[in-house]
Amino acid sequence: MPAKKVKKPIKNNNLDFIATYLFEYPGSSATDVRRALWIYRNRKWSDIDQKGFSERTTYVSYFHISKGQSHRGYAGKFWVKRNRNSWILTADGLYRVRQKLIKRVHSINRKIVKQKMCRRGAN
Repeated sequence: MPAKKVKKPIKNNNLDFIATYLFEYPGSSATDVRRALWIYRNRKWSDIDQKGFSERTTYVSYFHISKGQSHRGYAGKFWVKRNRNSWILTADGLYRVRQKLIKRVHSINRKIVKQKMCRRGAN
């Protein structure tokens, strides 16, 4: 009797998270997406300012385009810049959207929006 093959669960990675975030919130800025990815990976919102999130350096290679080409190949293939600071998914990017991540994306986005409102109110 042959052994039954067990399907390995698909592991979510940074690309899947970014694609799911842009699917749920098209037109988001790269900074918002990178901030959400940082929270997704580090799990603690309170550490975002104290533990190494930098708007200039953290996860920038996912959105970096130099001379019309992306250094990693993600920007332009999975998502494109719509105008100065908004990104949308391409057809290839839609294949990276994971339904399992949608609830997590919504909860992280609520934290980001709340933090933005607090920062605007403080100024």
